[in-house]
Amino acid sequence: MRSGKISRRAFLGVARSAAIAGVVAAGAVGALAGYLGGSSAAPPKTVTTTMTVPGVAEPLKVGYVYVGPVGDYGWSYGHDRGRRWADEHFGLPVKSFYRESVPEAEVGSAIETLIDEGAKLIFTTSFGYMDATAEYAEKYPDRYFVHISGYRSGAAGNAPENMSSAFAEFYQLYYLNGLAAGAVTETGVIGYVGAYPIPEVVRHINAFVLGANYAYKKRTGKNIKAHVNWIFKWVGPDDARKAAIALVEEKNCDVLAFTEDTPAVLQVAEEYQKKGRKVWSFSHYSDMREYGPNAHLTGQIANWGPIYLDFYRMVATNSWRSVDIWTRIGDYTPYKWRRPVEQSTAGQPEGTVYLAPLHPAIPSEWQLLIKQRYEEMKELLFEPFSVEGNLGEPIRDQDGEVMIDRDKIIVSKASGEVRSGGRADHDALWSMDWFVEYIEEPLPKL
Repeated sequence: MRSGKISRRAFLGVARSAAIAGVVAAGAVGALAGYLGGSSAAPPKTVTTTMTVPGVAEPLKVGYVYVGPVGDYGWSYGHDRGRRWADEHFGLPVKSFYRESVPEAEVGSAIETLIDEGAKLIFTTSFGYMDATAEYAEKYPDRYFVHISGYRSGAAGNAPENMSSAFAEFYQLYYLNGLAAGAVTETGVIGYVGAYPIPEVVRHINAFVLGANYAYKKRTGKNIKAHVNWIFKWVGPDDARKAAIALVEEKNCDVLAFTEDTPAVLQVAEEYQKKGRKVWSFSHYSDMREYGPNAHLTGQIANWGPIYLDFYRMVATNSWRSVDIWTRIGDYTPYKWRRPVEQSTAGQPEGTVYLAPLHPAIPSEWQLLIKQRYEEMKELLFEPFSVEGNLGEPIRDQDGEVMIDRDKIIVSKASGEVRSGGRADHDALWSMDWFVEYIEEPLPKL
């Protein structure tokens, strides 16, 4: 997703705006009631939270732009949870407000609204907001902007100095989810409900499948089989539900991962569990255990709050510097070093990305390995996209081409660029445009 590569905006257009049409723009409980009852979305609105400190009068004003409703229980809900966390931990007066369910084509007017309300610091939280954020950073040099999930910033040299970028990354956690999946699957077939075939989602799917193959092949000597159903929506509980059922009924999948911002897939797995058929799934962005207590294996959870708090402090202390933050396991934790397995913090809230609790159905020896890998990832002693992550074998794509070996990586199929080193680097992860060989369906072209 570097400059010159296709962007989300180019192939999504306003699809994401349409995707949220069936979701309630309210709190998580109201939103989930909407998923089940077919409620329609409320129009975009501004909501304000103010934290005060006695004796200090002037609050820092912070504005957020969300692509979905805060009640999606996934992406936008996670960002709003991070906003509230940052407000609560700032320690100085802060007034934060947001615009939700903003189509990418309308982000400029949303930014103007926040500026009119006095926002000194503005966060835009969708990849498709990137170029407009850079434009407004240029237009308002006395304001500060942070774009989530993109690659433009003053630090990168492709945006004004008053613009930064940040992301909380999940590929490591997806690999650990895969280990759990490979440890419990009885059919040897796993499924994934995908939102859009962009590099972010592709690397998550690949990491999940690599982890599952590692565990399943260790157990049985056979390779895992993986199927992907695309719904082409970020928030689409009805479509996610249908895709999940199809993976179970038509492909015989018994573990389901997903990139869709509701608990719909986990709820499907829970329904099968209650009917006596073992189907498993995960949390995504938020702790979703309550929606599938029997089916929930573990999952990937984000807390954007520590990232946001960093920027609050920069602006409040006049110490701004443009940065490009990409957090992984262990970042923003008090002790960013691996612990002994028996002291592992896997399954506990920490930092910006962390693992949900592990279900007892995961055999103890695999729980130990998951915890070991979780701790090793804190120091990058282990990385999923390496031969070590694939049972010592090169990682190949669906055409059988070696993409990662002990002494080389191919950055992307599109570029064909070859680099030395036995692990996928930032650019290879950021531009991933190929599927690992264990996935049955071809990757749709962007």
